[in-house]
Amino acid sequence: MKFSGEQTRGSAGGRTCSANPPAFASAIAGGLAFASLAFFTGTPLRAHTDGQPLQPHDFWTTWSLQPSVVVPLAVAAAFYAAGVHHAWRKAGWGRGVRTRQAVSFFGGMLALVAALVWPLDALGESLFAAHMGQHIVLMGLAAPLLVLGHPLPTMIRAMPRRWQRAMASLAASVTWRRGWKFFAATSVATTLQLVALLFWHAPQAIALSLENEVVHSVMHGSLFACGLLFWTAVECVRGSGIGRALLALLVMFKFSLILGALLAFAPISFYSSYGERAEVWGLSLLEDQQLAGLLMMSVGSMMYVVAAVIVIAAWL
Repeated sequence: MKFSGEQTRGSAGGRTCSANPPAFASAIAGGLAFASLAFFTGTPLRAHTDGQPLQPHDFWTTWSLQPSVVVPLAVAAAFYAAGVHHAWRKAGWGRGVRTRQAVSFFGGMLALVAALVWPLDALGESLFAAHMGQHIVLMGLAAPLLVLGHPLPTMIRAMPRRWQRAMASLAASVTWRRGWKFFAATSVATTLQLVALLFWHAPQAIALSLENEVVHSVMHGSLFACGLLFWTAVECVRGSGIGRALLALLVMFKFSLILGALLAFAPISFYSSYGERAEVWGLSLLEDQQLAGLLMMSVGSMMYVVAAVIVIAAWL
């Protein structure tokens, strides 16, 4: 996610890398072909279109193949694949772009597919626990994996030279540097992630997202964007700043744990907007909420603990 130092530079003498036209063209063509296939063959998300809860027997047939989601994912994957191909063809396997970075990036892309394309998205219209699962995957799995993949420097390798210069000029501008320095600070990034987490799990916000597709998209987009910013801030910390990264992870761990406990042990259900949708899956409203709370307490909060252990191990 960082521009400085490697945004447009290759391994040969620090010169700006030019795009590899064959690799770039084939990767973009493949991405557009996949997106076109999804556009013409994708089943519309029934839970979003007619308001009916997803039935268990319909689970595997209700993929969210919406162009607004599939096209950006396909294009991003195509750019990254072209960047990796260009770097490895020029410098050798695993050089320029590390193998673990490529694995992390495509792991993050698979996590995005699981959260936004796989039937988990449709199930989120029927079960609050599934909705919570989406948020955990977006903020705690897809975002950190993509950050570890360092996508922007790799994607820039696959861009035409003119685009590379434009991106480098933007990264060098005072406005960009000041804005990035502010928002990528661990305190600001943590605050934004925390606000997004608490705001979008308020009962009124959940109810509105079930009624309005735009709000639903904004919810997931903002959670994912805040997750990217948070994990970028944590990943960028070096040396004596490790304390700030650990504090940020501790804050998110504690609030995730508290939110999960509140949902899991509350005597009443807060999300009446789900009505009787959970009953189709053999759960009451309260049981659905309790399951969501347990997911947040166990999986959601533990991701920050795992990240803290990795940060400490890397520092040592």
